[in-house]
Amino acid sequence: MDILVFEGQTVRDGMMGKAQAWLAEHEKELRSAAPDGSKYLGFYAPIFISEKNPGDLYLVYTVDSYGALDVHAASSDSRWGELLNQWHTSFIDGSPGTLGRKILYKSLTAGTVWGE
Repeated sequence: MDILVFEGQTVRDGMMGKAQAWLAEHEKELRSAAPDGSKYLGFYAPIFISEKNPGDLYLVYTVDSYGALDVHAASSDSRWGELLNQWHTSFIDGSPGTLGRKILYKSLTAGTVWGE
């Protein structure tokens, strides 16, 4: 079972160009450092979105189980965690009102149908 994870983030004012350059330099390492049970797909910027204040970009990855989400949460001491910490402290706006969002998508064919 693959679960798609989207983590919305807002880049600090005036830092998008530097964030893009950092990401270009570290993309390959992010891919190889992803925790067990997950696959890093990249950072994506919405081209069109109907939500109010959705954030500037989304970190997108897959996990192969709910347990892999726990591995992600416990990965702060890994290279993956170090890279994401560097990303967040260098570029992400953590002020109130810009807090990110997390959305998990599960394949409909792998999901449980309720109410029928």
